Amino acid sequence: MSWPEAFAVRYADWTAHVTEDVPFYVGLATEADGLLVELAVGNGRVAIPVARQPGRRVIGIDSSPAMLEQARIGATEAGVELDLHLGDMRDFDLEEPAALIYCPARSLLHLPSWVDRRRTFERVAATLRPGGRRMERFRLRPPTRGTPGRTTSG
Repeated sequence: MSWPEAFAVRYADWTAHVTEDVPFYVGLATEADGLLVELAVGNGRVAIPVARQPGRRVIGIDSSPAMLEQARIGATEAGVELDLHLGDMRDFDLEEPAALIYCPARSLLHLPSWVDRRRTFERVAATLRPGGRRMERFRLRPPTRGTPGRTTSG
């Protein structure tokens, strides 16, 4: 699952103001002892600040080649290393168990169904080391007035 590749060009501008979650993920990474994995790494908006923490190895997985290229450029400009992989969060594998796997910015909602999200959670559980942590952020909003499939009065 991926955004249209053409959107990658605008993604950095579209998310430039989205920074309030970065300290949260940096904090989680600081507490973790071992491999860190970001699913839907995109342009590295979160992974690059996480990788600035001393001794942190960060793997980023994304299904968009254009977004991964932006992450590579951003990491180089920031002077950090990211181990970036083209892949699907529903079906990834790691060479070693992870201490932390996170998926910021409600990216799980880009998956088309709860079956796909469950597959992702199963992969996460299978690749976390004992005592490892996972974090995903998504908020489901209730239907609003005028939402297809919801009836409203007045």
